[in-house]
Amino acid sequence: MTSSSNGIETILARHGSDRTRLIDILWDVQHLLGHIPRDVLPQLATALHTTPLDIVETASFYRFFRTEPAGRYPIYLSNTVIAKMHGYSAVYDALEQQTGARFGGADDSGTFGLFETSCIGLSDQEPAMLIDSVVFTRLTPEKVAHVVAQLRAGRSPVEIANPTGLPITDIAYVDALVESNIRRRGPVFFGDGTDYRAVLDRCLARTPDQVTETISASKLRGRGGAGFSTGSKWRLCGAAAGDEKYIICNADEGEPGTFKDRVLLTRDPKSVFVGMIIAAYAIGSGHGIVYLRAEYTYLKNYLEHQLQELRSDGLLGRDVGDRPGFDFDIRIQLGAGAYICGEESALIESCEGKRGTPRVKPPYPVEVGYLGKPTCVDNVETFAAAARIMEEGAEWFAAMGTLNSAGTRLLSVAGDCDRPGIYEVEWGITLNEVLSLVGAQDAHAVQISGPSGECVSVRTDGERTIAYEDISCNGAFTVFNAERDLLECVKDFAEFFADESCGICVPCRVGTVELRRKVDLVLTGHGSERDLNDIVSWGTLMRRTSRCGLGATAANPVVTTLEKFPEIYRSRIHTPEGSLLPSLDLDYALSGNKTEREGGGAG
Repeated sequence: MTSSSNGIETILARHGSDRTRLIDILWDVQHLLGHIPRDVLPQLATALHTTPLDIVETASFYRFFRTEPAGRYPIYLSNTVIAKMHGYSAVYDALEQQTGARFGGADDSGTFGLFETSCIGLSDQEPAMLIDSVVFTRLTPEKVAHVVAQLRAGRSPVEIANPTGLPITDIAYVDALVESNIRRRGPVFFGDGTDYRAVLDRCLARTPDQVTETISASKLRGRGGAGFSTGSKWRLCGAAAGDEKYIICNADEGEPGTFKDRVLLTRDPKSVFVGMIIAAYAIGSGHGIVYLRAEYTYLKNYLEHQLQELRSDGLLGRDVGDRPGFDFDIRIQLGAGAYICGEESALIESCEGKRGTPRVKPPYPVEVGYLGKPTCVDNVETFAAAARIMEEGAEWFAAMGTLNSAGTRLLSVAGDCDRPGIYEVEWGITLNEVLSLVGAQDAHAVQISGPSGECVSVRTDGERTIAYEDISCNGAFTVFNAERDLLECVKDFAEFFADESCGICVPCRVGTVELRRKVDLVLTGHGSERDLNDIVSWGTLMRRTSRCGLGATAANPVVTTLEKFPEIYRSRIHTPEGSLLPSLDLDYALSGNKTEREGGGAG
């Protein structure tokens, strides 16, 4: 048996030859061999009772799995709109010059591979890149030259980013790689000195139903985008029939411009884990999973260490909090690069070792979720908020915010402002108030909730409020000043959705490509009034007929800018000025397009 075959056997044994752990197995194979060669597929397929084609089908779905050699050091450069506002082009050119590779492949020596990737959760410190799951931020051509020279000299990415050799399980290591940039703390998140045993004691002194009622009374709504009542979700899952139930934390923070979950997992991971424990007690679950996006792999060892501390303190494992019979533990499931996995059913499919294809609903995950069992999927911020509610009480939380938007929320602020970073604000704050906080001196437009949200005008929307009943915000708050070409930004967003569509349904698969084509026509001066008509028609069709939230919201960057900034389209179309086609009532068509973002799909 060859050494690689022995290595594969070791990997399979580590994961119990469990087909549902295919994502983990593929990661281990790639770490061992540099990519996932075809000649190992039969060995994997035999052990997992599947076929080589099935394994390739899964691997090919994810951005970071490689079935061909991609260089000893594959480098992934984040190509977000925000990166392009802060020197991306110069960094792109420097990487090609310094490595001798061209984007999309490896150099002749097989040392470096260059690839573009979508947002890696570092919009407050772009341009940024990943090398072997190590992040490098605030890139310049000079920094690129230094990193590449060090790699050529034989130093590993970890050694370059962490020259003092800090333990990779320590917060200091994470801080050496990435700044947290917490600009404004509030009453709910990032508290110091929380006694998590006392919080769990307070939870365990109640019945599961009483815990659920506390969360319901707090009026906590999901922070992943959909805004569903957290207490209602827990109640439905707790009441669902099933001998096993699961808690999943959605840490697949893929929405461009969003990085609040990254910071919560860095600065206060135990609040998230304790929130999961509270949810597990409420619904009767023994198993928890944190689905961590691949771009946050550098956090994994640190988070594993935090989980082990909770186990050592008796807050995870058997008889949690000294409660006989309450057994609950948490494992980390690493993603592999797919925006669609932020949708809860796609995330569950990925946890099961499959392509991240959204499921048809109903049934909903609270009834039929992970491995066919009732499953509660909530966002990182939601679990952290639940822990604080159990600590301080439902009335305390419900007293903050607005009538329909209780508590506070975290904003990931980036773009044209003096102070990008994380801001905790009460729901009900106005757009203008946030812009003042972040030092946005010449703000013209704000992209709320990332590309899947809406683009608002500072001139006409400045006094609107950030709240579920007005501007529903999933956390991303990207500022553009008057000098930015918004249509170029829209083009980037349209390309993002076309690239990230899973392709399972026609409205999204075709619609995202068609919208990108229409934006290109307008940008190049070849668009017409009919193209604007088609944009709105396609957007309406996609919203109503797409299988999941990605397709339902993919047209938002185009239709919301068309509504708020029609001049950026009309100034570039080639037909004479005048009214739109008689068939298009723009106000009416757009009025039905302001739906809640569904892409996250998990509270």
